[in-house]
Amino acid sequence: MTIFFDHENDRTPVAQSGPIKSSRVHRRLWQKLSPARRLTLYPRSLTQLISASMLAMVFMLVTALVIAGVYLEKATSKGQQAVIYSTEAVQHSLMLSELLKDMERSARIYQVLGNESLLANYAQLRQKLQDTAGNLKALEFNNSVEQSIDTLLKKEKLAFHILATEGPGTEQAGKTVEVYAELRDIAAELIAHNSQTIETRVKEMKETAATTRQVLFLEGTITLALVLFVAIWVIPPLSRYVRDLDRSILQIGNGNLDNTIELKGPRDIRELGARLEWLRSQLQLLESRKQRFLQHFSHELKTPLASLREGTSLLSEGIAGTLNDEQREIAGILQRNCVNLQQQIDDLLNYSVSMQPFQSFDQQEFRLDEQILGVTREHQLQIRAKELSVDTTLDAVTIYADTGQITTVLDNLISNAVKFSPQGGHIEIKLYTNDTNVVVDVADEGPGIPSSERTRIFEAFYQSPSSMQYNKEGSGLGLSLAKQYSNAHGGDIEVIDSNSGAHLRLMLPRQERPS
Repeated sequence: MTIFFDHENDRTPVAQSGPIKSSRVHRRLWQKLSPARRLTLYPRSLTQLISASMLAMVFMLVTALVIAGVYLEKATSKGQQAVIYSTEAVQHSLMLSELLKDMERSARIYQVLGNESLLANYAQLRQKLQDTAGNLKALEFNNSVEQSIDTLLKKEKLAFHILATEGPGTEQAGKTVEVYAELRDIAAELIAHNSQTIETRVKEMKETAATTRQVLFLEGTITLALVLFVAIWVIPPLSRYVRDLDRSILQIGNGNLDNTIELKGPRDIRELGARLEWLRSQLQLLESRKQRFLQHFSHELKTPLASLREGTSLLSEGIAGTLNDEQREIAGILQRNCVNLQQQIDDLLNYSVSMQPFQSFDQQEFRLDEQILGVTREHQLQIRAKELSVDTTLDAVTIYADTGQITTVLDNLISNAVKFSPQGGHIEIKLYTNDTNVVVDVADEGPGIPSSERTRIFEAFYQSPSSMQYNKEGSGLGLSLAKQYSNAHGGDIEVIDSNSGAHLRLMLPRQERPS
């Protein structure tokens, strides 16, 4: 079976940048290969590879069926011939025996009665005997059987001549009648010989059937081995092509846009890889533009926002003049919204920094339990305002990580618990370790997180309908940022089933400070 390979017409998808350059490089490398080396590489297309393998398997199966049909036809034909031969031989032998009996009876009665009609009847039986003997000789007999038949016919001919010429009642004719006993013995020998022949043919049929079974079994084994060989030759490359394609798609889907995508395989797989590489380069370009926009946008907002915060602070302190109650309330609203806007801009900047391909980590050793207490103290004003009770069960745990990023993660978890807790609610914070991880649990008695939102709350800019229902809108970046920081440290954040409220768990790998 011949498989054709592509070595010249290597087409690539029409695009404006990456794929064309990559395709030209591939084409130059391909053309530098020797023809023998090209044949060891990839088939022209995935369709041709699958079609060729399917045709090969169909060809092998059809060949096996044809060979099996030929052997079965031979075995069936030989069996039919044996059955027909044996049946006819036995019939003719038995008929010879019966005719000899009738002829002997007619001869003996003719000797006694001398009736010419008996002699005429004998002549008719004699003709049948000759015809039957001729049919028996027409079968495939050996020489001994033919000699026995010829001897039988000669003796019967001599006996008939004596009966016809000597006449009834003579001594010579009486002796001739005794010859029929010898003729019956010859017929009995023929019957015995045919019976033995039947047994021999049956044995041959059994041997032929056994040989046919062996041949068919060997043929089936060889066919199965060839089919398995074709399957082993085709399936692993197909699996590898699909696996590489799946890995490349996941790479793009996970936002890993730094590694170049280059798929190996048939032409259509390589073309698809070129398209994915073009898509990766376009997404990388868009991502860089988005990051620059976020950085410039956030930076440009911080300066006027700082002026607004400073102005509202001066108004609230009465620097520009004494304010009445309504004016003081308006100034307080402005100040709170400026703080909220400042927090959202900071989240946006932190998110922009976290999305950079290469982030620097300022890792150091610190006490995680003390850090949790410090973050909790920063939210004491909100905790007191809502009359919340906070229960902390903290083991003394020292970790080696980026203090700023881990503090941001803890602040998001605790601030969300405070924000969504009802008036007079309860918050529980636990810190403990297991065999592999450091675990921080933060649980509140708020509205909780529906199961349909447990994965989406970690998406950037996602606003939960439940949070908007309770007038708890934010930037939608807090948990996304916390998730990225925890993943960057080899950990994760997940939502734990809870009877009431939300229960989030931070897991960080247990790491010691490198020596």
